[in-house]
Amino acid sequence: VAVGGDKSAVLSNVIEELVRFRTKVRHYALALPEAADAVPAEGAAGAKEPKQEQKEKRKQLMRERKPLLEACDSLRGDLAAFGIHIK
Repeated sequence: VAVGGDKSAVLSNVIEELVRFRTKVRHYALALPEAADAVPAEGAAGAKEPKQEQKEKRKQLMRERKPLLEACDSLRGDLAAFGIHIK
């Protein structure tokens, strides 16, 4: 706990910025590209292959972005050690 009015306000602002940054990074890491959400216009037989391709692309994207999510979790854990808990 920071003692003094100015120090407490600064610490609070720093914490809020860290939380905002972490939220933005997580949002980006979990977002899917809009093209992956599109449903193919072909019939059911033709839709299976593109749908499978979309699933593979999503899996690959999540594998690539996993370090971002891990960094966010690490930041949350590091801050918890100082008594700052992000939910």
